[in-house]
Amino acid sequence: MRMQAMGRIGTTTTALALVALAIACASAFAGLGKNPANHRSLLDKPIEDYRYDGADHCTKRIPKGTRALAKWLGRHTSGELWGITRCEKLSSDSHSLHSENRAIDWHMDARKAKQKKQAMRLIKDRLLATDSNGNQTALARRMGVQGIIFDCKSWWSNPGGLEKYSYCYKANGKRRRNLDPTAAHIDHIHIELNKPGSRKKTSFWRSPLSRR
Repeated sequence: MRMQAMGRIGTTTTALALVALAIACASAFAGLGKNPANHRSLLDKPIEDYRYDGADHCTKRIPKGTRALAKWLGRHTSGELWGITRCEKLSSDSHSLHSENRAIDWHMDARKAKQKKQAMRLIKDRLLATDSNGNQTALARRMGVQGIIFDCKSWWSNPGGLEKYSYCYKANGKRRRNLDPTAAHIDHIHIELNKPGSRKKTSFWRSPLSRR
């Protein structure tokens, strides 16, 4: 079930691990630069298919791909890590992706013009952009990103772009009033990784670009 939690670090967070990771993510902001998906080291390599892996249990271990994505975001955006681990059962057979540490909440506030502009560049012009070979959502696929939520918009591992995030809208399509900014993902970006992405088994994480 593609339901996401609210973005704040929960009581089951591995606190010391997150503090260490937050410090590692606080490197100098270098800007987004050109879309890595168009780099010669990736363009000639096969691109991953669309894939969505749900979560079914809780764990304290943070996968190396999740750590790598947090560090990459720290190098290329002015945001900051808000949380990874939270044990949260959604139904009898599904959990939040935070339960398996395959989701990152990255603090960038859509109510602040500069932060919103950069966040949308990251999402639309990098992660969900078409590469020079015509592959849609190329960087997301190469990173193993399977889900994104920001500012009442969402994307779930498909060739399309951002759509309305259900929490924010009524059945008639009108936006709800008095939304909680965290539940609506207005004050942060929620980014999910599929299992290969979380294990650094996708083409981006195997390339030299992952360290830039």
